[in-house]
Amino acid sequence: GTVVFAGMVAGRPVVSIDHSDGIRTTYEPVEACVSAGDAVGRGQVIGTLVAGHRSDGVDALHWGARTGPKTYVNPLRLLRPAVIRLKPVQ
Repeated sequence: GTVVFAGMVAGRPVVSIDHSDGIRTTYEPVEACVSAGDAVGRGQVIGTLVAGHRSDGVDALHWGARTGPKTYVNPLRLLRPAVIRLKPVQ
């Protein structure tokens, strides 16, 4: 894809990438090591997760995907088929 944004939004570092299939993915809080206009490939590092942004101390990546200005999709649908493992109840 192509990096379309790498900067701050509401005080948090954000990276957004446009993909050839029309989907835009967004990652935050990610301190970018890429810049707007950069071409990126599958598996390429785009930045580093900023630690400690949640009040409970857990580090978490916020990952979004959309197909239009206000049409969001579940980003988990973009992954290869999920591996589902059922664990015994007892």
